[in-house]
Amino acid sequence: MRSLGKAAVIACFLTGMASAGTGRDTASGGKISITGMVELETAEMLRARITYSALNLPIDHTWYSHMLGTLGFDAVLSSNINVRASFEFRSYMNMSPTIYDWKINTNAYNLGDLVYSEFYIREAQGIFTLFRNGSTSVELAVGYMPYKYSPDVRSLGEFLFRSGTYPFYLLGEFDRPFARLTGLRASVSTGGDRFGWKFDWLALTERQYRPFWDVSIAAIADVNFLKTVDIGAGVDFSHAIPMNGDITTPRGYLSSQYVMYNRDSTQNESGYYTFKGTKLMARAAIDPFGMWRGKEPLFDEFLGENGGRIYGEMAIIGFEDYPANAIFAPTVTEGNPYGYDKLKEKTPWMVGINIPLWKILDVCALELERYPNPAPNSTASILLNGLPLPFFKRVPNSVYYDSTIYIPRWHWSLYMKKNIATHCSAVCQFGREHVQWELPMIYQTANYDYEDCMVKPNEWGWHFKVVFGF
Repeated sequence: MRSLGKAAVIACFLTGMASAGTGRDTASGGKISITGMVELETAEMLRARITYSALNLPIDHTWYSHMLGTLGFDAVLSSNINVRASFEFRSYMNMSPTIYDWKINTNAYNLGDLVYSEFYIREAQGIFTLFRNGSTSVELAVGYMPYKYSPDVRSLGEFLFRSGTYPFYLLGEFDRPFARLTGLRASVSTGGDRFGWKFDWLALTERQYRPFWDVSIAAIADVNFLKTVDIGAGVDFSHAIPMNGDITTPRGYLSSQYVMYNRDSTQNESGYYTFKGTKLMARAAIDPFGMWRGKEPLFDEFLGENGGRIYGEMAIIGFEDYPANAIFAPTVTEGNPYGYDKLKEKTPWMVGINIPLWKILDVCALELERYPNPAPNSTASILLNGLPLPFFKRVPNSVYYDSTIYIPRWHWSLYMKKNIATHCSAVCQFGREHVQWELPMIYQTANYDYEDCMVKPNEWGWHFKVVFGF
């Protein structure tokens, strides 16, 4: 099957290359545009760590690489109906220090089964334009769609849809600062040079993490003044409509005492932790030179498209408060010793600036993020047990959880891009972003490390890739 998948991708690319250019007319008079992209990526974790079980060991100079191929189709069926579909093939070669091969004394690891590949859908959506008049439009989209609400973000941020409420976690991926959403989007937008606004309403179904198929309702608004100030806000009622209430709020779990909380010391009032929660987001961007872009050649030549723009975002991930569960025993690996009741521990924020570098680079963005969660940034409890609990590790030979290494973390990223030719570009990124060790799905069992591999101030790495497109 894997050989057939590779052959299908190669055939698709050859077809796309033969058809690329002006597009191809359909029998109904519409048009099909075919696009493609090949990415050759390598990266090195200069200093990172493995945190599985009781291990908390630094690992230096760990390499991995990706080879990606993307093929996309954009079919204009009529003046108001558009269909988009794209597929992605990804080949991995990773030096991941898995618990299977880890040798504590020799610092050696085995590369045997870490070369593998995946073939998956990147986008599949239909877009219906219900109204268009000048700069005003109303459209409806349904399907599987990439979604990004902050145009400046290159690595960090985009908190609303790249996060979980209970437990609180953040996700990230190199040069893909967007979320992949499934559901319905209704958009209204209008504006010109002086003033513009956009409003998105989304009804989404969960397909990435348990509990699957729960429906979330979200709304995002954006206002732009004089192309200089851009302000946005959003809300996401995550898992608002559960498909199975006993899974979204797991009351029937065998060890039910670990998914319960007590609101006071008398333990007279208690309840159950739940995946359901509310996320709030606010963002802003300031472009001091926005009024002159496209009008003054000197500004355009020196600043580029985004040089000088300053942007930031703040969110509350899980507006509802739930206290800690204080049940501990030497063998207990579940529960919630941290609690979800401190607002400052649920409020990440980030800032960034697009640094103008004349013609040296097309994009140079420096970003800084504060991740305040005292628990590990991990999805282990969700993936392994389907529970709305944080992942934690104990101090060896103790009944206490280890709170010393999970202090609020600072993440940073320096993103650079240069267009080498019309259909070729190079991208490089240095930083301490949200990266996890990668393994094939068959190895993602209880022995897999689901936590960020760079959490300390001295841990960081770099990525580099060359992109070819048509």
